[in-house]
Amino acid sequence: MSVAKRNRSFIDVVSLPQARRLNIVVDLEDRFTPAMTVEDFVKEFGFAPEPPRYRIVAVEVLTCAQDGQPVLVGECGRCPKFIRRTGDRIYCRAAVGI
Repeated sequence: MSVAKRNRSFIDVVSLPQARRLNIVVDLEDRFTPAMTVEDFVKEFGFAPEPPRYRIVAVEVLTCAQDGQPVLVGECGRCPKFIRRTGDRIYCRAAVGI
């Protein structure tokens, strides 16, 4: 849940929930194998993914405070309301409701 506070410059700042890091396994040899998390892969196939056939991709996602949609953390930097990222926290200007 977002926490709004008033800072010294009188701009409402919203701290978004922490970014989630998802480790996704991608099969480089069989394009029809669905991408899945490492935990689901081990549960389904019974072994840990090893290169060169499998690659693990880390994806960071969170829920946008403006529209409530899931976004990649990298997309936050292109938003005009973005202020900064500190660790796993994103800070942005709050939407002013009328």
